[in-house]
Amino acid sequence: MQETNISKRRSRKEYEQGFIFSSGIFITGVILEWITGGRGTGLPSWPLNVQIGLSFIIILVFIHIYYRELNAVKWISRVPAAISAITLFSFLVLLMGLLPQNVSGEKGILHFTGLSHVRNSFPFLLSGLYLLSSLGLTALRRSSPLNLKNIGFLLNHTGLWIIVFAGSLGAGDLKRVQINIQENETVWYGHDANHQIRQLPFNLKLIDFTIVEYNPRLAYIKSEDLSFPPGIENNLLLIEPGMKVKIKDWSIEVKEFLHSSKKDSVHFYPSSDSLTVPSAFLRVQNMFNKTEKTGWISCGNFMTEPEFFRLDSAYSLAMTTPEAKTYSSIIEIMTKDGKLIKHDLQVNKPLKISGWNLYQLSYDESKGKWSELSIIEAIRDPWLVVIYIGIFMVLAGALYMFWLGKN
Repeated sequence: MQETNISKRRSRKEYEQGFIFSSGIFITGVILEWITGGRGTGLPSWPLNVQIGLSFIIILVFIHIYYRELNAVKWISRVPAAISAITLFSFLVLLMGLLPQNVSGEKGILHFTGLSHVRNSFPFLLSGLYLLSSLGLTALRRSSPLNLKNIGFLLNHTGLWIIVFAGSLGAGDLKRVQINIQENETVWYGHDANHQIRQLPFNLKLIDFTIVEYNPRLAYIKSEDLSFPPGIENNLLLIEPGMKVKIKDWSIEVKEFLHSSKKDSVHFYPSSDSLTVPSAFLRVQNMFNKTEKTGWISCGNFMTEPEFFRLDSAYSLAMTTPEAKTYSSIIEIMTKDGKLIKHDLQVNKPLKISGWNLYQLSYDESKGKWSELSIIEAIRDPWLVVIYIGIFMVLAGALYMFWLGKN
């Protein structure tokens, strides 16, 4: 019983030491950021990142072989140190998602503490080193003797180590380029996050850009400022031909809906010309005094003013701008070796070419379906395969440990 209490006190003390050490690492990183004016650490790229990574692995193996019996090395190889390292690293990753990152011109407290650029900050660097050291030395300690019981543990810890290792070192080799291209235009470059021109290993020509839209919505709005009153039932329903809906004191029927139309002096009429707009002819009845009136609404476009249906002195009916259901770019790609590829690039369906992944990102939203501009993002991440290997190892380790426990 006394030995159990002593063991519990020792374990609690080790956890306390771990979180004190993690706090010290975080504070040290913040101080280094402040001293350097929030410049961060920079992200090494090929081949420097590989050299740094190999040197780190050699140092870990050297420490394991010659200094594994030191109290400090034993402590960092235990669970309390690993838990504190994972907690600090996860906390910084969480801040990366919650706080604005890499905002141009940011010079406030977040900048000088590194929290506005967590990925390349001193706290993140020191946290990563702490986590990799703890996981690495723990895995090395459990690798001998290598038996069936240790396989799941090694797969989990080594896999997680590879994920953090490759994700950290590979950040400098990650290339993200935005390509703005007009129809019938050919480009061979894009712009990075710092608005610097980056040349690509292929030529890209936009043959056609197309958008499929949802129907616009019927909106009950304040006439004065065109805002939506709160708590209105049936507001912002998709407009359908023949639909009937009750909003506040009004019974509304869509008598006619035109996807593409133009307007003469009074009415809208179907048209397949350029720069057409959606429109709807409404019949509206006041449910109290039974008065009835008709009229058109339209959302307009970048060349045409919208049309509103005035209900009374305070409220009107309007049509919202249609939302894009899907959009895609038909592109031609000429690689350096003269290979010509024609592809329909769609949202969430990237194209892999010459080591780059091309994503359909956006378009000129002010022009909607008449946009002739396609915004494509090109991403190159040569370390992604290594990260996938780490993920596979973690999953395999979890399955193995589940199977081992079941048996």
